[in-house]
Amino acid sequence: MGFADLHLHTFHSDGIRSPAEVVRLAAEHGLETIAITDHDNLAAFPEAEGLARAQGITLIPGVELSITWSGIDVHLLAYAFDPGNERLRAKLEACRDTRERRGEIMVERLRDLGIPIDLARVRELCGEGALGRPHIARALVEAGTVSTIDEAFDRFLSPGGAGWVEKERLELDEAIDIVRRAGGLTSLAHPTLYPDGEQVLRALIPLGIDGVEILHPDVGPDAREAFRAIAAEHGLIATGGSDDHGFDGAATFGSVKVPLGLVQPILDRWLGRAR
Repeated sequence: MGFADLHLHTFHSDGIRSPAEVVRLAAEHGLETIAITDHDNLAAFPEAEGLARAQGITLIPGVELSITWSGIDVHLLAYAFDPGNERLRAKLEACRDTRERRGEIMVERLRDLGIPIDLARVRELCGEGALGRPHIARALVEAGTVSTIDEAFDRFLSPGGAGWVEKERLELDEAIDIVRRAGGLTSLAHPTLYPDGEQVLRALIPLGIDGVEILHPDVGPDAREAFRAIAAEHGLIATGGSDDHGFDGAATFGSVKVPLGLVQPILDRWLGRAR
């Protein structure tokens, strides 16, 4: 049986690995299918597609979307859509522009507090990705303001922190509609990270969500079985992935291997489109 990882990030959003490095690691870990799910960004797909094919790996188009629903920040994973869909690409570009401006305001707030953080250095750290909180956190560590990235988030970059700026998000119905019209499927990411994730999932089902991520480093065995049962009850796709960003070296990559049979509907949707 083959394995997949459908939740990976690169430096095109808040990861630190290049698309080429992600493909290389996927091959080293024996993965047959992967999806790069950068936040609001599809730039990794054309870069990695040929490299993946050369390694015998199927690369499924993916993206992670920040959604607002009932006052909660919810993340949706979208898969197997047409990566050239104009409406989807335009919406993602607008999201990236918003994310960039939010990052700039965060840096401005921290500098107003006398914290020695340089916007030019933050931009260097984000490379080809959109400026975001992980890049600001790394700059704070470099400046000696904090010792770790976690400390940067806890003290400055989370709700209630001195540098926190609320994020603009897509409405749930709009996101599902855009992905569906682009031919794709949606899955609720890391469901245990929301207040009462089971309730959140059950509420999203009648709104058109297609799946739920039951295999993830933050989804423990008991929760995994609970979400698996809900998925089976409602005919949802069970998805999964390591959510690797590269910050922990190679340790996170390969920590979650999803049996291909579990995500076959996503694979079939993409292979049917790609033929």
